[in-house]
Amino acid sequence: MRQQGLGESLIGAVASLSTAVLLLAGLGWGVVADRTGRPDRIVLFGCAGVAASLAWLTFCSGPQDFALYAIGRGLSMPMIGNLMPMLAISALGTAAQGRGYARYRIFGSFGYICSTLLLPRLLSVGSLFWAAAAALLTACLPLSQIRIHFQPRRRGGSVRQLLRQRGFVGFLLASLLFSLATPAVFTFTAVYARELGADQVFIGLLAATQGVIAVVALPLTGAMVDRFGVRLLLWLGFLAQPLRAVGLAFVDDYHFLLLPQALHFFTWAGFEVAGVLLVNQLAAEDGGGTAQSLFRGSQVLGSLIGASVCGYLAEFHGYGAMYGIAAGLAACGWGLFSLLTWRGSQTRAL
Repeated sequence: MRQQGLGESLIGAVASLSTAVLLLAGLGWGVVADRTGRPDRIVLFGCAGVAASLAWLTFCSGPQDFALYAIGRGLSMPMIGNLMPMLAISALGTAAQGRGYARYRIFGSFGYICSTLLLPRLLSVGSLFWAAAAALLTACLPLSQIRIHFQPRRRGGSVRQLLRQRGFVGFLLASLLFSLATPAVFTFTAVYARELGADQVFIGLLAATQGVIAVVALPLTGAMVDRFGVRLLLWLGFLAQPLRAVGLAFVDDYHFLLLPQALHFFTWAGFEVAGVLLVNQLAAEDGGGTAQSLFRGSQVLGSLIGASVCGYLAEFHGYGAMYGIAAGLAACGWGLFSLLTWRGSQTRAL
């Protein structure tokens, strides 16, 4: 967009439009998946939709073109991101779900490493979009052979029933508080590294470190979930988020930004595996697709709000204040989840 002459305000508006559509469409696709009992078909069409959006992106030149891309991406992405975990869990069965789901997510981490570190060195920007579209269309081939059916929910409202569960609503709120700090520990850490004098090679190393930690952590966190349960790993993930932000607040040499990255083990890998499995447990018969969409929506909304707050704090009050406040917000999420876990042990509500 910057290469096509769009200013920061228009770029921000396009990004906001995509996020708004994604939030609304994500919940809608979750309800559709529960009502039809065919999330596998929705994921298939989602891959085709994102591929078409990426192909369109190569022809975009003006704000209207990018707005259409944002709408297409916002409509299609939650068809994949919100419902693929549901398909993976359904294919796993009930035994050793932690290890099984972690193996599924490892492939995503390998794809992330290739798309962010390898392909940009080999392809131009336009070719990257075509390569991504081709990869998604290729993914349609195995997806077309998947047949996962659920009992359709013809009556009642899965959203209404899920929001009647205090434990589930509390977990969504804790997840939102957790996600408010996500832009600080992810997006703004690269910006902070540049402020401290890091070059592009080191910034790439920061991203690569996260990818490597994810690949190592996923099988370990999967085994931990099967051994100790989802709640302990989630508790550690909620605790690690404010600790990671606090660790970044005291860094004044960009080389030391690598140290808090170790907590990526819990703040992403542990939270990703245990969070999806807990939501699946809490949803029970109330709509797995809708529940996963609400969980993803709480994370997207938290990151969207957190990006604006963190950007303001970093610009006008400095990165130390930004990381400190982000740590405080994430600590509130950890406190809420701790309370929910304690109460759940008494009432089995969580």
